[in-house]
Amino acid sequence: MLLADLAHRGATLWPSRTAFTWDGHRRTYRELDERAGAWRRLLAAGGVREGDRIALLTVNVPDALEAAFGASLLGAVIVPLNVRLSADEIRFQVEDAGARHAVVHPALEPLARSSGLSDLTSWRLGPETDDALRDAPETGLPRPDAEAPVMQLYTSGTTGRPKGCLLSNRAWVVASANVVQALGLTGDDRLLGALPLFHVAGYGTALATLASGGTVVVPPGATPEAVWPAVASHGVTVAIFPTGTGRALRHEAAAPGTLRLVFGIAATERPRTLTALRDLGVDYRGIYGSTEAGNFVSVSTLADELERPGTVGRPLPPFDVAVDAGPGEPGELLVRGATLMSGYAGRPDATAEALRDGWLHTGDLLRLDADGYLYFVDRAKDMVKSGGENVYCAEVERVLLDHPAVLDAAVVGVPDRRWGEAVKALVVARGDVAPADLDAHCRGRLGRFKRPRWYELVEAIPRNHSGKILKRELRTAHDPAKAVRLPEQSSRDPGQDG
Repeated sequence: MLLADLAHRGATLWPSRTAFTWDGHRRTYRELDERAGAWRRLLAAGGVREGDRIALLTVNVPDALEAAFGASLLGAVIVPLNVRLSADEIRFQVEDAGARHAVVHPALEPLARSSGLSDLTSWRLGPETDDALRDAPETGLPRPDAEAPVMQLYTSGTTGRPKGCLLSNRAWVVASANVVQALGLTGDDRLLGALPLFHVAGYGTALATLASGGTVVVPPGATPEAVWPAVASHGVTVAIFPTGTGRALRHEAAAPGTLRLVFGIAATERPRTLTALRDLGVDYRGIYGSTEAGNFVSVSTLADELERPGTVGRPLPPFDVAVDAGPGEPGELLVRGATLMSGYAGRPDATAEALRDGWLHTGDLLRLDADGYLYFVDRAKDMVKSGGENVYCAEVERVLLDHPAVLDAAVVGVPDRRWGEAVKALVVARGDVAPADLDAHCRGRLGRFKRPRWYELVEAIPRNHSGKILKRELRTAHDPAKAVRLPEQSSRDPGQDG
């Protein structure tokens, strides 16, 4: 199957059912399929050929899917661009991809001009392009191979310049089936489409909803004020809250009456949030995955999250997983399956490092227990080596987040005269909280070599569009004059430092 076959299948099975609703508009499955074919003709008439890259700069509208469907029928490659990036960052990705064509939403035209997209052969979404889609001439181009790449999604670039992950038609179709299974999607579901359609999870959950015959409901924004009215007016059944599940549930506009399921990043929700969902009769799924893996890899249930703290659940059936360590020990997670990226575009060195003998080396440290549950430990590059001991930042972050005054926290390694590298905690706090209070909290829950030596109270933790903490930025910004270095503890107390 090609990516566009998901639209054609929907038009065959549920032609008049609503596939997409946004900003007071709706698109049926028949219309979605018709426009997919129209985009193929329009792109071909504009000079797009097999293997060509098409930059896509748009908000969440059906065209983001329809243009990708059209590209898949040509063997071309869509390059979704993060609308939250700067013009220079977008320009880098466009030039790195070698895109000669662009599809642009009118609300983003200033960004398109400043990033150079206006210099490409481009289509501006709106009435003019709609007319061109209706009038586009038929072409007799052959059907592409399902193994051909259809999307070049750029990594979030937390450790350097982003790389373009190539995902094939087949990878997307299998990944859609994975999401259907992970979330238990059916034709009765209405998905809150709040995740951006430049992100693997945004595309993946929307495509899975279409594969199951459901409806993608796009809210006017991602904040609780924007999403709850959409949930209520459209009877949304499945949702993710990009600004945080706990915050959304506490909002005065919260109306979870029709929700049957909330999903989020596995092992990140606080127990009180999960308990609140359970009390409301709303189920939960925690997801672990990556762009390189083609979206979801493992899924945890609400019971898993409450009974097995730190778990990211069990792998989905189409995957083989292995941990490069002894039983129960932290090691790099290796993944094998049909949804993996084909490679990094133009980066054979990075591809060879990430893909070896059919296995994706994720760069994530996890452990696997005897029951087949995976537990996230840390990013390999984020681990701190302090005084010869390995400290996993994610473990320290979880302990800090258990403190009632801590709203958010990030842990990194910073240079330290005593230990070479020491653990630093950046904390967003509620009210007044002293580093000494946080230190006492950590000393009761962590080994003495793991406790943060440095603390800095901040107003916010910097994150990228997918919620990942920008740790490279935090390490680079470390200023000893702005942080507190705690004294070493007495060696007479066996629970303290020597």
